[in-house]
Amino acid sequence: MGTLTWQDERTEGGREANKTTLRKISDMIAAGDREGVLAATGDWHPADALACLLRLRPAKARLAFDWLPDVLGLKVLAELDNDLYTVLYSPESERTFANIIEMMDVDEAVDTLQELPRDFASNVIATRPDADRIAEVLRARDDSAASVMRLGVLMAPEHWTVGQLTEDIRLRTEEIGKIDMMFVVDEARRPVGFLRFREVLQARADVALTSIVHPELVVVDGETDREDVLKLARSKGLNALGVVDASGKLVGGISARELQEIVQEEAEEDMLRMGSVSPATTQFDGPFTILKRRLPWLLGGLCGASFAAAVIGSYEEALAQAAVLASFIPVVMATAGNAGIQASTVSVQTLTTGANWRGDFGTRMLREFFGALFNGLSIGAITALVVLVVSLVLPIAAPQMLALSAFLALTLVTTIAGTMGAMIPFLLRSLGLDPAVATGIFITTTNDVFGVLIFFVVASALYL
Repeated sequence: MGTLTWQDERTEGGREANKTTLRKISDMIAAGDREGVLAATGDWHPADALACLLRLRPAKARLAFDWLPDVLGLKVLAELDNDLYTVLYSPESERTFANIIEMMDVDEAVDTLQELPRDFASNVIATRPDADRIAEVLRARDDSAASVMRLGVLMAPEHWTVGQLTEDIRLRTEEIGKIDMMFVVDEARRPVGFLRFREVLQARADVALTSIVHPELVVVDGETDREDVLKLARSKGLNALGVVDASGKLVGGISARELQEIVQEEAEEDMLRMGSVSPATTQFDGPFTILKRRLPWLLGGLCGASFAAAVIGSYEEALAQAAVLASFIPVVMATAGNAGIQASTVSVQTLTTGANWRGDFGTRMLREFFGALFNGLSIGAITALVVLVVSLVLPIAAPQMLALSAFLALTLVTTIAGTMGAMIPFLLRSLGLDPAVATGIFITTTNDVFGVLIFFVVASALYL
């Protein structure tokens, strides 16, 4: 079969032509025709090869990727989002990944391997001279500075001159790549300070590095939580930090790029926790992994719902006397849950971004209280009005008292739920827990229980 083409789908006929190409390639993969696939796609741009792989079923995509020449496979991986590396991984593809990772620089290799099973990494990096350094990073906690630092940083001995440094950079241009961090270290590789690239370029070749080094370098331990690293960088206006091991040796650096990655990863974790999902969850989890990572949260929600059901059951006589009260249960639970989630989400955002003025806590809670109170009064008044309007059409006993009960209950429920939702993330943070947990099942189930309880207490006192 001749060479196939992959066209821009924005052009006329491009989508249909690609469907035909995809079908032919899929048939060749199914038939095990490796030579045919390579001949048909030999001149493709890596982005086109990736676009085709993404349209194939995962099993066929893995096989096709394993067939690609290593150089093309490296370019395809460079185009692919890190989170999708696992789609192309299989135990059979170990040789392919080993050859490709062999061609990567140390930081590209780490980024790739961090998305793959850990037991797979040791075999893949066995032939690399920096295998021990990579393995140490892969063993680091996922939320530590060591897990996000860049290993390929430029370290210059303090006894060097500017000329020696520039010559070293010239000789190792391909190995060094982009330079955005330059550290000066002593004989024990302990950090002395950092260099500014502009000052290095302006200095004479015979100038000693110690005369232009900036000693105010900020370093963090590899075990430092990455969220604390981000806060430190923001508080001091830093674009780069050094990372040291337990003995004080410089082992890597964190530049603006890594800081941005931390921001993104923390936001993704918070989003998952706010949805009551384990941060380790991915779109490729199998059924049993989904069970392990989601069931505990669902059981937590079940416990909360059971408490709410127990509260409702304890007012069985009230429901028997006035069945109309049952119709308000979902209204109360939904209102309480929404009010709590709204307030807790704002508090979590405040804590995550660091835009928290500690001395303003009391005033902040007071603002949240009155905001929740005004929302409660509005919702309660609207609900009471609806009850009175419906009573003109349907027979409802003592509609005025039922409307008053709904008004007071929803006002109290919304006020309490909003205030608690705003306060609980701060409480969790003070206890050393992730405040994002507050916006999930914890807030929802707690407010359900208190909301139903408050409603029946008010209704029993005023309506029955």
